[in-house]
Amino acid sequence: MNARRLPVAAAVLASSVLVLTACGPKDPAPAGGPALTASAGATPTATAVGTGTGTAKPSAPAASKSAPKASATPAANCTANAAQVGRVIEAAEVGYATHVWMKAKETKFVCGPDLPGESYFEATGAVKVFEFTNEVKTYVLADLKEKQLPLNDFMAHAEACLTNRASVKAPYNCYGNQFAVTVDASGKISAIHELYRP
Repeated sequence: MNARRLPVAAAVLASSVLVLTACGPKDPAPAGGPALTASAGATPTATAVGTGTGTAKPSAPAASKSAPKASATPAANCTANAAQVGRVIEAAEVGYATHVWMKAKETKFVCGPDLPGESYFEATGAVKVFEFTNEVKTYVLADLKEKQLPLNDFMAHAEACLTNRASVKAPYNCYGNQFAVTVDASGKISAIHELYRP
């Protein structure tokens, strides 16, 4: 798999996990979260494990006659990937010892400047405070599989990823502090899913 497509594949992998876990035994339809389905062009595998050497922005490919050129219009499958994941925030600070909140930036989905289909989420704008509902569902990646955690455990994991990555023990890891979120009518987070980003 092309290393520049790994962030998209990882997002699709995380999305497919969400689709599989969105229904309960009494609920045949997905919950009110974002519609997450894999696109035909992306085929993620469980072996797509980040090494921690990747960057947030893709690097430019070596110049060659066969290298595709970026166009001003994003590829259709690239913009479709953003809709599949939904709203994404990037954590900046977590406050769970005194009150349950997360300071984060909204993100925008950037379609590849170097190759068609290359894409990633980029934090943008000012840091905002996000609060959680009492019934919030929180999910992290454990060995690249989604696992639901109690809110306090989720917050401790997010805090460790922001301040002391070395303290995070297997099967957990830190993947760029980006989360797909669902908010209720009052703007509080009702579901939050850790996204994979090398």
